[in-house]
Amino acid sequence: MSPKNYLSKSQYIRGLQCPKALWLYRHNFELMRKTPASLQRIFAQGHAVGEIARQRFPGGILIKADHRHTAEALEETAAALNSGASILYEAAFLADNTLVRTDILVKQGLDSWSLYEVKSAAEVKDIHIQDIAVQRHVAERTGLKVSSACLMHMNNRYTRKGSLELEKLFAIVNLTDETLFLKHGISVKLTELAKIVLSNREPPTGIGQWCSAPHDCDFYEHCWKDIPDYSIYDLKHLSWEKLVELRQKGVMEIRDIPDGFPLSPQQALQLLAEKNQKAQINHAEISKHLRRLRYPLHFLDFETISPAIPPYDNSRPLEQLPFQASLHVQDRPESGLRHLEYLGNGREDPRPGLVDFLCNSTSSSGSVIAYNKEFEGMCLRVLAEHFPDRSKELLAMRQRLWDSAESFSKAHFVHPGFKGKWSIKKVLPVLVPEMTYAGLAVANGEDAQAAYIQLMSGKLSPEEAERLMAGLKEYCGQDTLAMVRLVEVLRNAVA
Repeated sequence: MSPKNYLSKSQYIRGLQCPKALWLYRHNFELMRKTPASLQRIFAQGHAVGEIARQRFPGGILIKADHRHTAEALEETAAALNSGASILYEAAFLADNTLVRTDILVKQGLDSWSLYEVKSAAEVKDIHIQDIAVQRHVAERTGLKVSSACLMHMNNRYTRKGSLELEKLFAIVNLTDETLFLKHGISVKLTELAKIVLSNREPPTGIGQWCSAPHDCDFYEHCWKDIPDYSIYDLKHLSWEKLVELRQKGVMEIRDIPDGFPLSPQQALQLLAEKNQKAQINHAEISKHLRRLRYPLHFLDFETISPAIPPYDNSRPLEQLPFQASLHVQDRPESGLRHLEYLGNGREDPRPGLVDFLCNSTSSSGSVIAYNKEFEGMCLRVLAEHFPDRSKELLAMRQRLWDSAESFSKAHFVHPGFKGKWSIKKVLPVLVPEMTYAGLAVANGEDAQAAYIQLMSGKLSPEEAERLMAGLKEYCGQDTLAMVRLVEVLRNAVA
C-alpha cells in the first residue's frame, strides 16, 4: 500500500498547523529542510522514552512492521487482536484514508480498550490532545471500542533514587472527554486536508505564527525565502496584527516603517538605530547597572543537558543538568584574569564535582556574572536542592548574580547590527568582532549537548573523547571570556 494513498497521523498534525506545509510535504518534499541534529536527538529521546513506557504495561505484543510496510503492520495488528491479545504496542489502524499507530493499547474488560500516547514532555499540550483525538477517531472507525484515551508524559516531580520507578517516572492524564469533544470535527478536517493533498495548486497560506508554533516548520526556508535578512519580522515583540498592517502598507524593511506608526519604546529604539545606522545607548541605565558590580568578579557559564529519562540518582526528568562550568575571575580592577574550569567525564554524575568546583573556586563575596542570569540562577537553585550540604554557598552565589545581558535585553544598548536580537552569539560579533565562534569544534549550546551525550554513551575511543572534551572546554571558556569583553564594551560606552 503506497503512502501516497492516505494521510498519516503526523501529516494530519502537520496539516493542522499549516495546510501549505502538508501540501509541500506531499508534492515538493525536496524543499523540506534537512533534519537538524538537535531534532534528531529529540526523536531519539522520544523513541527511548516510548520503549521504557511499554515496561509500564509489560507483556504486550509489538507490531514490528515499520512505516514502509503498512499492509504488514495492519495484518499484524488484526492478527494480534483476533488472538485475544490484551496489550499491544504500535498497533496500526487505517480508516477515513488515515493511518495511525497507537503507542500502547490495553484491554479493559471484554471488549474495550484504553489508548495511551507517550510523549517525552513535562505537561499536556494542545497538540497532544489533537494527536490522541485523531488516533481515537481512526481506531474507533475500524470498530475498536476505546473506553479511555490517555497521555503518558514525563513526571518532572519524580526524583530518581536507585532504579527507575515507572509508576512515578510517568504521569498519566485521562483525556477521554477532551478527545471526544474534538472527535466530532475530525472527519470534516480529514476531508478538508484530503482535498488539499489532491490539489495540484499550492495553498496560498502566507507566513504567520504557524511557521513556528507549535513546532518549527520544515519548510520555513522555502516560505521565508523572499523576506529580507532584516525585516519587520525582526522587530522585537511586534504583534502579528501590526505585522499584517505593515505588510498591507507595502512595508517589509524595518527602515521603511513610517513615522508615527505605533511602536513600543524598545521597538522605536530599534527602528531609530536602523534608520540612523547608529547605536542607541542609554548611558544612565547602563551606568546604574554597572555600579552594582562588586569585586572580585566571577564570570560564570554553565553547559547543561536535560534528558527525559533521569540518568543519575537525585535527578528529575527533563531537569537542566549542568555538566560543565567555565569561570573567569578578576580579583581587583587592576588585576589580570584567572580562568578556571570544570567538565564531567561522561562516565558518572558530573554534578558532585561541579558543586565542589563552584564552592572552591568562587569567593564568598563579589559579583557572579552570567549572560541571562535567569538560566544560571535556575541551575544554582536546582543544584542547591540536590546538594543541601552546599546549598548555603550555592544560593549565596545565586543572590550575587549580575546579568551581563541586561543592557541588551532591556534595550539600553541597541545596535543596528544586532538585528533585533540580544543573544551573546548576535551581540559579540558586532561589539567584539575579533572574537568569533566560527571554526570552533563546539560552536554553540546544541553542539555542547551533543558532544556530552556522546561522552555519556561510552562508545568513543580515548582519542575521540579527548578531542570532544577539548572542544567543550574551548567553547565554554569562550563564553565567559566573551562576557569579560562585553562588560569592557559597556564601561567604555558610558565612560
